[in-house]
Amino acid sequence: MPEFTPRQRAYIKKRSAVPHVDPSEEAGELNIIPFLDIVVNLIMFLLMTTASVLAVVQIETELPSYGGGGGVGGGEPEEKLNLNITIVSEGVIVTGSGAKLAPGCENTAGGRVITVARKGDSYDWNSLTECVARVKKEYPNETQVIVSADPLIEYIHLVNAMDAVRKKDDQELFSEVLISGGVR
Repeated sequence: MPEFTPRQRAYIKKRSAVPHVDPSEEAGELNIIPFLDIVVNLIMFLLMTTASVLAVVQIETELPSYGGGGGVGGGEPEEKLNLNITIVSEGVIVTGSGAKLAPGCENTAGGRVITVARKGDSYDWNSLTECVARVKKEYPNETQVIVSADPLIEYIHLVNAMDAVRKKDDQELFSEVLISGGVR
């Protein structure tokens, strides 16, 4: 057998050694501990951000009141308007006290009626403002309106509808705008 030089022996020893693998790498599993560390840190960050934002945000609400005009000696209870603005893909539907306003906002109609039709790709917010201004003339003491939208309607249209029913020029129309969940 030939004699190997020390350099050759070291090379053979290095190449023939069986590498000792970490047990987690031996089974072919991924090491997810660093990933979990990142996720836990993100969750803590999001919770702290949410807590700090909620401390700053103030939501104005009113509780229902008991009593009012319908008790003993109170006289006739005032009829509520229950004005609802519903945004759908075809336009805007204006309803109140169980009736839907027909196009033009002059009289009521039954069935599926679009009060303010959509013009091309945009809604006619000026016509909606004119329509609710006519309603406000009939119910001058009413301040509340409920705005809802089809779930497929973009949020910006909901905000534009809220702005359209709040005021016309300098005249305040409906100051209490409530948002309702859309129904398909």
